[in-house]
Amino acid sequence: MKSGWSFCIVTAKGNELLLSKAIDKIREALKEEAYEIVIVGNPDLNFDDVEKIKVIPFKEDFFQLSFSKNSIVRAIKTRSIKPFFYRHGAICHKKNLAAKHAKYDKLCMMHDYVGLETGWYEGFRDFGENWDVAMNIILNKDGSRHRDWMAWDHPTITDNSNGEGACLIPYNKYTKYMYISGTYFCVKREFFINNPLNEKLFWGDAEDVEWSLRVREKTKFKMNINSSVKYLKLKDVNGAPNCESWVRNRVKMESILK
Repeated sequence: MKSGWSFCIVTAKGNELLLSKAIDKIREALKEEAYEIVIVGNPDLNFDDVEKIKVIPFKEDFFQLSFSKNSIVRAIKTRSIKPFFYRHGAICHKKNLAAKHAKYDKLCMMHDYVGLETGWYEGFRDFGENWDVAMNIILNKDGSRHRDWMAWDHPTITDNSNGEGACLIPYNKYTKYMYISGTYFCVKREFFINNPLNEKLFWGDAEDVEWSLRVREKTKFKMNINSSVKYLKLKDVNGAPNCESWVRNRVKMESILK
């Protein structure tokens, strides 16, 4: 396996502007270093740099009988029976597919609205290779901290695993009750191939929670404060991690981790 970075980007038609910006950010950050960009989706873009960029076409509709509450709501809204038989948002399948096509030993899994900040590569170079799953600083477009280094189900805060204890934690702290957001994370290819995402889960099914709770039993997540990324679009500033429950949990967690 070659030493370098494979940036695995999941996208869909209609997101070409953000995707182009994300690619430019990667090029700026990596320059002449060993890297590639693996795009899974169907962007309406032509790429000249075929040595660096692979586009893996993807069938967005998956046949799956679904009579859940969500499918009923979608059927009513769209006035179609299609939601009962097909599902969109197969991001687990997309990410697993990207990993299989990657040629380098380190994967950067990201959505098409994530942009690498200046110094990202140097930060990971200095961080070293002693990790299986790594996180770095994630910023919303307005510069505020977003969902990067997080706990999910600490028993002192909650007695279940449904996220009632979800919160940001200090970068210099760690708990075995961690959670890695699927929006962006770094992972060694071999580890990910051996521990893929659950393809039975789709967007909105807490697929990243299921993966986090499963793989955190096999490795210790690492936090790299030397590198950062910033969203290329503004995410809800009143939602997680800034909503009331997450802020309340953060205060409790910081007290626990002292």
